[in-house]
Amino acid sequence: MANSDRVYADGSGPELSKLSPEFSALRYNAGPCLSEKNKRTTAMTILVIGATGNVGRPTIAGLLAKGATVRALSRSEESLAKLPDGVEGVIGDLESGDGLAEACAGAEKVFLITSNGETETARGLKAVEAAKAAGVKHLVFLSVGNPGKEPAVPHYRAKLPIEAAIRESGMDYTFLRPNFFMQTDLSVVPVMKEHGVYAMPVGSIGANRIDTRDIADCAVRALTEDGHAGADYHLHGPDTVSGPSAAEVYGKHLGREVRYAGDDVDAWAKPVEAFLPPWLLDSLKKMFIGQQQHGGAADAEAVTASAAAVGHPLRTIDEFAAEIAKG
Repeated sequence: MANSDRVYADGSGPELSKLSPEFSALRYNAGPCLSEKNKRTTAMTILVIGATGNVGRPTIAGLLAKGATVRALSRSEESLAKLPDGVEGVIGDLESGDGLAEACAGAEKVFLITSNGETETARGLKAVEAAKAAGVKHLVFLSVGNPGKEPAVPHYRAKLPIEAAIRESGMDYTFLRPNFFMQTDLSVVPVMKEHGVYAMPVGSIGANRIDTRDIADCAVRALTEDGHAGADYHLHGPDTVSGPSAAEVYGKHLGREVRYAGDDVDAWAKPVEAFLPPWLLDSLKKMFIGQQQHGGAADAEAVTASAAAVGHPLRTIDEFAAEIAKG
């Protein structure tokens, strides 16, 4: 997945819409260079790759709140311009590798977020190699809950070689394995508001969906605290949410009836096929079919462990729906 403004359902993709407020502007030079406003310091630097999506943005905010020295890599000048003051912006492209060496130089820790897409594995491997070559000590990778599960989901499987390279790199590492993103639903909010239809074909079994800001909070802890090397954090929200139950909670907060559109993945794909590459569209359809067949429910022990990893009570789907309704 490219670092575009979309979020996909598996928790690793680009965002389809935005929920968080815009950050203040940051001046920088074009090209793979550092912002004039935020020169490097001698303090430990944390690099966020994939810094401008629904996990990267709140991670950066959390790191700054902790007093960390933060560097952000993005291929989008426009996106870097929206990062908060105090962030060192670097223009780069995982596809070509341009800017990676510059971004990793002097960084002690890296948070790697790779976007869904046919070239995801190659892009992730480039980032891991650059981090290793630069002497990065600890890499945190945003993966998925079970990338090798059957039936195979191609954009899940794409993460397996990246994980293997990280394990073999000699760097300390932490894997974050989130459940289905709450923020995925941002793409269907207009349809819910205008037509009363929840058009995300997630099925009736349900998954313990997680707010991306909780994922970010876990990432901040892994990047700023000791004791997270080698950890494998499976991150779930507190509520098991199905298609029908999601429609119900959104309807409650939107003040209108919202019905679940059903499990037809081809009907879901029709309005998005114009802007999604065929490989990714097919992969997302397979992901939804897997959710319909198996769900993604977590037991009480897994939810408790998630809250411990995040460091605070988990955000609920009710709170998320209320926030959407106010927006």
